[in-house]
Amino acid sequence: MSLLRLSSTNNTGFFITKSSSIFFSHIHTSRSSNSSSSTSSPSTSPSSSSINSNAANVVDATAITTEALQDIQSKVKINNNYRTSTPPSGVPLSKIFSNNFPLSFKESFNHYKIRNDLAKIEYDLLSTLEFFPEPSEYYKSEIKNTVIDEKTGDFINEFNIEPLNFQDLKEEDKHYLIFIHGYGAGQCFFYKNLEKIANLKIFKNWKIISIDLLGYGNSSRPNFPHDIPFKDYEKVEDIFVESLNTWFTKNKFPANKTLVVSHSMGSYLSILLNIKYPDLFKKLIMVSPGGISIPRIKPKIPLWFEKLWNLNVSPFSLVRYSGPFGSYFVSGWTSRRFSKNKEIFSKLDQSLLHLYTYSIFNAKGSGEYMLNYFLAPGGVPKNPLINRMSKFKCDTLWCYGSNDWMDKKGGLKCSNDLKSKGFISDYIEIEDSGHHIYLDNFNKFNELIVSEMNRFETTYK
Repeated sequence: MSLLRLSSTNNTGFFITKSSSIFFSHIHTSRSSNSSSSTSSPSTSPSSSSINSNAANVVDATAITTEALQDIQSKVKINNNYRTSTPPSGVPLSKIFSNNFPLSFKESFNHYKIRNDLAKIEYDLLSTLEFFPEPSEYYKSEIKNTVIDEKTGDFINEFNIEPLNFQDLKEEDKHYLIFIHGYGAGQCFFYKNLEKIANLKIFKNWKIISIDLLGYGNSSRPNFPHDIPFKDYEKVEDIFVESLNTWFTKNKFPANKTLVVSHSMGSYLSILLNIKYPDLFKKLIMVSPGGISIPRIKPKIPLWFEKLWNLNVSPFSLVRYSGPFGSYFVSGWTSRRFSKNKEIFSKLDQSLLHLYTYSIFNAKGSGEYMLNYFLAPGGVPKNPLINRMSKFKCDTLWCYGSNDWMDKKGGLKCSNDLKSKGFISDYIEIEDSGHHIYLDNFNKFNELIVSEMNRFETTYK
C-alpha cells in the first residue's frame, strides 16, 4: 500500500451545509467541467511501515500548516467529477440550484412514493452483494435488529457477515470487526467495503458487522429531547453512548477479539464509549475522527447560518421540506459521491445507493440533532475530545485522508500521547482521499483494514 505517514516530535427554513457525511454530506457540489450522471433509477506492535508495503513519504508534521491544508482542501478535485468534502458552512440557495441534479422529476416523484419503506430499500441494496440474501461459497449474512430498550422497543439495526463455519469455531478463535458510520450516514455506506474486505482474504474466523447508530439509518428513531440545553451536552452524549454499550453488551463480544472501525462522528462516540466502558473492544481504528481538536484557523461562517445552527435546525430539512423534489436534490450529491469508481459502483449500485441515501436523509429526524450539541458551525468541536483523552484506554489507529478537512494535528498529538502511556497507537494518511476515505480511496482503505485484521490476530492472542 502507498500511504503517507506523518511523524512528529514530541431566507426560509431551507438551508444546507457545505459538508460531508460526518456533518451532512453536502448535497451542494460545485459543477465540474465533465460531470457525469450516475443516478438513473431505483505481543509487540509492528511499526506503521508494516502497514505500508511501499516506501511511505515521512514528513515533519510541523511543516504542514493549517493554511496549506485548507488551501488543498478548497482546491482538490479527485478524478474529474469527484470532489472531497469541506467543513460545514452556509451555501446560498442560488448556488445550490445552479448545480447538476441528474435525477428526473418523474424519478424523484416515484422515490417520494416509496420513501418510507426503508427496510425494503436497504434489503434491495444489500441484495446486490454476492452473499445476501443467499449465502455464497464462503459467507452468509443477515439483517438483524438488537433491542436496546425493552420498555420502548428501541433497537439497533445491523448487517452481519460471517464465514459458513463460524458458529462451529471455538469461542477463543472467533474475531469481530465492527463498523460504525458517521453523522447523517447509515451502515450501508460501507456495504461495498464489506464485500471487498471479505474477498481480499477469506477470513474463516472473523464476523463482520456494520451498524446503524440509534436515530440513524434503519435503527429506531426516537424523539430527540430538544429540551436539553446545549450546556448539558453530556446528557446527549450519554444517550448514544449508553445505546452502544447496551448493543455491545448484549452481543457479548470478547474485548480482546474485537476490532472497531469508526468514521467521523462515529469515532467521537466510540472514544466516549471507551472512556466510560473501557472493556468493550481492544482496538479502535478511527477514520477521519470528528470533534478531536480546535483548528488554529476556523472556517468563516455566515451569520444567518450560525443562527440556524444555534437553533438546531437540521440540515436535512431541505430534503424533507422539498417533498417529492427531495430525491432530485439529493441526486446532486449522490451522483458525485458514488461516481468516482464506476468499476466499484455499477449503475444499479449507484441507483440503489442513491435511493437508500435519500430515504435515510428524508426519514424522521432523530439522531441528527446531536450535532449541534457537540460541534459549532464549521465542524469545530465545542468540547474537544483531546481534553478528555487522559481517560481513554485503548490501542488505536488514527487515519486521515491526505486532503482531509479535519484537524489532523489533534489526532497526531493524541496518538503520540497514547504511545507515551504504553498503548499501541499509529497515525497514517491515505493518499488521494478526503474525509470519506472509505469511498475516496476505496482500494487502499480496504487493504488497510485487511492489514489491520491480520495485525490484530498476531498482536492479541
